[in-house]
Amino acid sequence: MKLEPQLAITMELGRSSDPNISLQSRRHSYLQEIRSLAVDSAGGWSPSSSSRSARSSSYYSSSKSSSSRHRYAPYSISSSRRLARLEDKGPRDIARRMVRDGFMGKLIGEFGRAPRPALERWFSELDVGWVLRSALEKEKSELALDKLYDLAVQRWTRGFTVMAEALSATQRHLQEEGRSTAQVDRDDDLRLLSGLMNVRSCISHASEIIMLSLKKETLWLPDSDEMLQGLLNKTSNIFSTAKDNLGQAIQRMANDAEAVTPVLSGMHSWETFPQSAEIHKATHLIMGYARLFWGHIDELNSILGQCWPHRILKCDIIEQMISNLIDHLEKKSESFSDPILRYLFLLNNSYFIQDQYIAITGYSLPSDSKIGIKYCDYQNCYLNVSWDTVLSCLHIKMTTLWFSKPSQLARFKSEFQRTCRHQKLWKVPNPELRRSLRKAIIDKVITGPTGYRTYLEAHPEQEKCGSNQQDMEDMVNELFEG
Repeated sequence: MKLEPQLAITMELGRSSDPNISLQSRRHSYLQEIRSLAVDSAGGWSPSSSSRSARSSSYYSSSKSSSSRHRYAPYSISSSRRLARLEDKGPRDIARRMVRDGFMGKLIGEFGRAPRPALERWFSELDVGWVLRSALEKEKSELALDKLYDLAVQRWTRGFTVMAEALSATQRHLQEEGRSTAQVDRDDDLRLLSGLMNVRSCISHASEIIMLSLKKETLWLPDSDEMLQGLLNKTSNIFSTAKDNLGQAIQRMANDAEAVTPVLSGMHSWETFPQSAEIHKATHLIMGYARLFWGHIDELNSILGQCWPHRILKCDIIEQMISNLIDHLEKKSESFSDPILRYLFLLNNSYFIQDQYIAITGYSLPSDSKIGIKYCDYQNCYLNVSWDTVLSCLHIKMTTLWFSKPSQLARFKSEFQRTCRHQKLWKVPNPELRRSLRKAIIDKVITGPTGYRTYLEAHPEQEKCGSNQQDMEDMVNELFEG
């Protein structure tokens, strides 16, 4: 007969119940406090040591003789066996300190990088680490079964009660933190949502591992159908309730992020909206949401998919959020006094969004997407509003008789230099966009079919009055450095 499940717990219980156990040094450790929690007995009695020993011997004997018929031999314990329970205050105090010390926050962060080690650390701290481990040896235990049973139930009761309180306290902490920072800056909401996502993801993965392990380990314990099944059900309900509550909070915040307006309302830089060509904080914030949504797409699918079963959530929610952001940026930028600066602002932000989308998802936005079309429109508008005035100096005929043709070149040169000086300190942070804009300006104003070079080719007699083409291109290539 194989005794792996029994031996795994027995050896782990025997090792970790040693008061002199050597633990890994940590800044915060709660193991000894959890072990010191008193487990009360309700309505029952404890068998004597002699009867436990006798039943233990009977169990091993019958197990050997009946292994061909039963995995484990019958083991009778009175229905009035004591039930383990804890007073609320002790576990709750430990759980709150776990949150206050930052232990839960760091644990959730570790879970995102390495789920299994994080769970092992958490379960070890809760004194229930054995449920994640398989049998290490194949030998008989010297502990009596009912003593082992009592110890396992007590540790389950202590560990999972503290776990439930810690999850609940973490959830409350995140919600309270969100309310207390609601008037500060909206990136706090992003951190709050990220925390909620991580907690729910941690609970989802942990519940699968825990419930499977607990069910396997309780197979060999007596009266599992009565007493321990209640513990399993309670643990399952804890996970289910926590996931549901977190899911509702995440759904509300995800809907707000998709709509954009609730996320940006009250944001200082959004209310004042400084007139600058640089990428707005709101754009950084919304793309932060996009990165968060993509990183937790499975969680979002399970939460939002219940409301929108036919929706392709992987990209749809992100694309809709981006589309709403562009509309908001357009409307807000109408306050710019300089239309040239406005279109450069929209170019910077729309290019940044597309670039970040590729970095986040690994995909390009569809060519017919709203932001792709808008980006092309912004570039054309920028070139027309900014540089058509310069080109008009070459092609608009003046009505005054005294205005000579050489003066057209002089006026073009003056307007070209003025425009370059005006835009030289405007910043385009992305080097690819800088190169693209400079090339577009040179093509339009200098080398294009209506540009300076074409004009001189049509009027060679004026070349001596013109400017050096390379000098002009050098001036353009100095634009947008900030």
